[in-house]
Amino acid sequence: MKKKEVSLLKKKFPSIELLNSEGPILKTFKTQDGYMMIDEHQELIAILNDKNIYNYVSGKLSLIDSEGRDLKYDVYPSSMKPESGKICEFLGIDGLIF
Repeated sequence: MKKKEVSLLKKKFPSIELLNSEGPILKTFKTQDGYMMIDEHQELIAILNDKNIYNYVSGKLSLIDSEGRDLKYDVYPSSMKPESGKICEFLGIDGLIF
C-alpha cells in the first residue's frame, strides 16, 4: 500500500498495533470489510473476519508477512504486544481464551 493509502486508513478507521518492536510490525484496522492486517512494509497481508482475528490473537492462526516471515502471534513476547484488555476493547469482546 502507498503511504497515502495507509494515512487514509488511519484517519478513517480505528487501529491497533498487534506487534511492535521499535516500530509497528503488524497493525490492524477495523473496517466494514473486516480487519485489515498491514505489515511493517505497509503491505496488506490479510483481511480477517471476527472469528479469524480472534483465532490469530489466540495463537490458532498464523499470518505470513509480505517478505514471507511467519507472524504467529503466540511466539512473540508480551513486550511486543498490547495488553490483552486493549485487544479485547478493540475487538469488542469480553476476554481472550488462550
